[in-house]
Amino acid sequence: MAQLLAGCRFTNGADSATVLALYAQTATAVLGTVEKLSYQGLPLVRGDPWCSPSRLAEALNYCQRLRHLVLRGSRLGDDEVEELVAGLEGGALPALEALHLGANRFAARGTGACCALLRRGVAPQLQHLSLSFMPTLGDESAAALAAALATGSLPHKLAVDVSFCSLADEGAKAIAAALPLAGPSCNIICWFNQFGLAGQSAMLAALDAKHGPAFAHGTKVMSLFTFPFSAALVRAA
Repeated sequence: MAQLLAGCRFTNGADSATVLALYAQTATAVLGTVEKLSYQGLPLVRGDPWCSPSRLAEALNYCQRLRHLVLRGSRLGDDEVEELVAGLEGGALPALEALHLGANRFAARGTGACCALLRRGVAPQLQHLSLSFMPTLGDESAAALAAALATGSLPHKLAVDVSFCSLADEGAKAIAAALPLAGPSCNIICWFNQFGLAGQSAMLAALDAKHGPAFAHGTKVMSLFTFPFSAALVRAA
């Protein structure tokens, strides 16, 4: 905001600080009451004076009551995610419950940046993180997610959705190995990835061990490269 006002002309140069304070008060009053924001399909372009990741982050710092944020299909690559994360202040988004980042373009670096954001106390109440429909998310991204899960410092009720991505056996096994170390209610949804029976078996065993056997766990680990009922066969084995 200060950068935008720097290009404006005032009758008295001393007015700029007063105007900035008034803008901040207005932003707090308006954005501080918003509970849902959706920018689905809106490109967030680095360097854009109005629609850049850094400008969005600046606005989100005022959103004390925001519960749902949708940035699906916003053309976020690794650089854009890192810019967005860098602009969010510690303690930002205290009420956020759902963050939808699917259908974007980032990979391991962006995934790691998202996890680092949560580990430093941003969005402490987050319950759903959607990274679905991103073929750019493969085993390296899974390793970044697994490393964060293993710290046990992500929100304890967090469910991460990596459905319709490109996770193979190594990625699935990395997440499965980290899941026991995550928060008590942490969950993973990974429909229709590229892992085979080895990855499916590891994920299913980890989910069953953490949350108790459940039919729903079989649906969470359905893969592109296994039979529809292979989860039942894995349990039987």
